[in-house]
Amino acid sequence: MMTRIVRPAIGKKSLKGFLLLSLVATLPAPIAAPAVHAANEIRTAPSALTAAPAPLRVVSCATASCLSRALKDVQPGDRIELAPGTYTGSFSSAVSGTAERPIELTSADPARQAVLSGYSASSGYAFNLKGGSRWIIRSLKFTNAQKGIILDRSDDSVLSDVEVYGTGYEAVHFRDGSKRGRIESSWIHDTGLSGPGYGEGVYVGSAEGASYDQNVHDTVISGVRFGPNIRAEHVDIKERTLRTIVENCIFDGTGISGANYADSFIDVKGNDAVIRGNTAYRNGNAAIADAFQLHSIVAGWGVNNRFAGNTAYLDGSAGYVVNATRDTQAFASGNVRYPAGNLYAGNVTSG
Repeated sequence: MMTRIVRPAIGKKSLKGFLLLSLVATLPAPIAAPAVHAANEIRTAPSALTAAPAPLRVVSCATASCLSRALKDVQPGDRIELAPGTYTGSFSSAVSGTAERPIELTSADPARQAVLSGYSASSGYAFNLKGGSRWIIRSLKFTNAQKGIILDRSDDSVLSDVEVYGTGYEAVHFRDGSKRGRIESSWIHDTGLSGPGYGEGVYVGSAEGASYDQNVHDTVISGVRFGPNIRAEHVDIKERTLRTIVENCIFDGTGISGANYADSFIDVKGNDAVIRGNTAYRNGNAAIADAFQLHSIVAGWGVNNRFAGNTAYLDGSAGYVVNATRDTQAFASGNVRYPAGNLYAGNVTSG
């Protein structure tokens, strides 16, 4: 491992722009979502990247063993930079940054992103924060593990400009009491290779009965491209979670399997979620019943959720933009369906 000490830079290093690749050549152009300015709307906090200070120390790695050591020995304010190449292992860290000095893990050259690869899509994690908080993970690829990126008991951590693919189960999981996590400007595809019904794109919280702390709150999913070939829901927001925001994302429904009730782009089972400004394409996939669904797994949960300014291309007359199933409740405004048809089912207040 080579370590070099750097002086704080005067200007911030700009993050590589997020390029939306063409989903399918035949897709219609997305319709701009109307602005939403409800007085009680939850606003998105600015990305932590805009305020990240220059690192106190840069740790440069070109091997998996160097990366493993760096993740163990990292200190607040450090930046770990990875040379182009593939790093094979199941990587993790339990070290936390601070509000003033977050820890960064990134590619040395964002144009040639390093790849963190597990050993097999049937086991292990590509990367796991085990109680480490205040991380910025950016400009990296994660693949070939049962689960891609897992954040456990991690507060105020940001995933930006990451690509997660080739996972046996879910790609990204905010889990075990994590708070204020964020994923932005990223691409998730080709999940659920070994368990289609568990191949979510982003999983927020944990199912009832799991051993993890279900109180995963204030998660933000912003500007993420989902698909193709995400085999379960693109976003699954579990019971007992609060104030999840999903905004300005693109959903390509190609590959959603229908296994284990995976039949929508987003499932909402928590409370106070905001789903806004997203564009969803069914792409002829008959396994997709509705664009967005609400479910009540625990009494009192699955309520007070808001859907605003979303556009859903559902191919035909079947399916709703928002389907609030038994004992759930939502508010909806400014959503558009192509072709025109039924927008809402269940206890949805529109307008």
